[in-house]
Amino acid sequence: MGSVQSGTLIFQGRISPELIKKKILDYTKEFVICKECGNPDTKLLKEERLYFIKCEACGCRYPVRKI
Repeated sequence: MGSVQSGTLIFQGRISPELIKKKILDYTKEFVICKECGNPDTKLLKEERLYFIKCEACGCRYPVRKI
């Protein structure tokens, strides 16, 4: 677990740098990078109860799992 204090992320316990890197890469792949064109020019949109990724580069729009 962790918390944010004054804009700094504070983790409790020992967490390996490899695990942090993997989590950041997983998040980026799921919520940032367009699955169609591979560009990071995306926006996360919520429409009713569903979340969508909308790519500003290619116009692709697809659902993502709930955050």
